[in-house]
Amino acid sequence: MEYIIQIFQKGGPIMYPLLFLGVLSVAFILERLYSLSFRKTFPVKKIEEISFYIQENRMAEAITIAKNSGSVATNLIAGILEAYIKGRKTEEQLKVAAEEIARAEIPKLEGYVNAIGAIAAIAPLLGFLGTVTGMIQVFEALSVEGLSNPEVLSSGISQALITTAFGLSIAIPSLAAYWYFKSKLSFIVSQLENLAVELVYQLLEKKEEGNQ
Repeated sequence: MEYIIQIFQKGGPIMYPLLFLGVLSVAFILERLYSLSFRKTFPVKKIEEISFYIQENRMAEAITIAKNSGSVATNLIAGILEAYIKGRKTEEQLKVAAEEIARAEIPKLEGYVNAIGAIAAIAPLLGFLGTVTGMIQVFEALSVEGLSNPEVLSSGISQALITTAFGLSIAIPSLAAYWYFKSKLSFIVSQLENLAVELVYQLLEKKEEGNQ
């Protein structure tokens, strides 16, 4: 631990914003791992329960369960059911309602994903800035003392290398997490589309049964 602290101090003042970005990145990644888990976004048991109440034509109970579940999938279901109850009962009207709800819900899924991508872009630039300031120290030392004081030279070179390494060590996992979450978001959106289509057709079938 003491060795790590020494290395950190050798990196100079740029290490502090890099450390801040690193902590933010870890926090955002953990939060998105939890929030985008399939269990959190698609509570299967709740969806099955809601489907049962729809089949039984108990729409009010279905909406209550959907709203209380608080997931993106159940929020979508609740919105479509409310639109249906309010008279939007054609296929086109229900699909428009589903699109409106999706536009409100999907940005909530994105959450800190773009922030993780920003950290992945900023961290290596900060590391490079530390590299530049470290090399400036080296050339200043050379201009003043020449090669007579190797400690000053090594200090500047150490700062240059440490900040670069630290910046990359933050950027690489952040970039990997960013693309992982982007692909997961695409999967979740496709699942939401399938869910909306299935619900619309289920409601249309209920409508036809009621008209018979």
